[in-house]
Amino acid sequence: MMEENTLDWEEYEKITKYIYESLGAQYGIKVSGFGRHNKVIGTSGNKYQVDVLTEQNNGDQKIITAIECKYWKDKVDTDVILKLYSVMDDCDIANGIIVCKSGFTRDTMTYAEHKGIKLVILRESGEGDDEHGKDVELGFIDLNIHSTLTRANITSIDFGKKTVHFDPSIGAVYYWKLHDSSGNEFPLKPIMFEFADKVMRQNEPLKNITVDYPIEDGRFIYIDDQEIEVEKLSVTGFLSITNSNSVKSYTLTDQVWMIMEQLFDGKRLTLSKTGLMWHLPK
Repeated sequence: MMEENTLDWEEYEKITKYIYESLGAQYGIKVSGFGRHNKVIGTSGNKYQVDVLTEQNNGDQKIITAIECKYWKDKVDTDVILKLYSVMDDCDIANGIIVCKSGFTRDTMTYAEHKGIKLVILRESGEGDDEHGKDVELGFIDLNIHSTLTRANITSIDFGKKTVHFDPSIGAVYYWKLHDSSGNEFPLKPIMFEFADKVMRQNEPLKNITVDYPIEDGRFIYIDDQEIEVEKLSVTGFLSITNSNSVKSYTLTDQVWMIMEQLFDGKRLTLSKTGLMWHLPK
């Protein structure tokens, strides 16, 4: 189940801005103002704060829309319509939209339609919505993957009194250690890395390569629980190059987060938390 979403009014305004900015882009509509400091000045000289302001050029004419956001628990009443309409009238703003989360009173809807102000309900999806918590399939991705694995494989180490053979796919030898009679340890890892680097630089796949390394007297190693004196250190291995091709397919899904209903034209839009939007039938 989808986690309970909690917003505040500032986040609500940002989401509203994002929706109208995204939807308007294809029609040449852009957000020209946003937030608490977004002000417009009327012919009266009064300044008004507008939550979101958009504009669109229609020839030589600029069409401006004022959007008010009301993240209220209660339904919006006619006072909000009156206030927005007075701002539009004083500032010569052509269009007005009121976005709220809890709906509108009946009188508000009637009056808004009379004044040509659009009403929009934008709310978080709830248990009563058919889409709530459901995955929505958005598309598919097919990845064609070609990879090349180049690897230095160690097959044996000759310690003089004993030669140890290894499964090339197992890298346990990198963790082996020599020691002296005082208990001091000497990891083989640096030597193994040096050998691997040499094999890679020679770049001769599948050819056995043997490298002798100098070793001081008095070095020992435990093999099969037996302490063996190390008389020499001769490492043998080869280079392998493996090519592989694979195809991986993924289904892109998302979940409905918010639902937007435009009351007068019956359009219904859904928004996911990743910012994806799509239309659903009312």
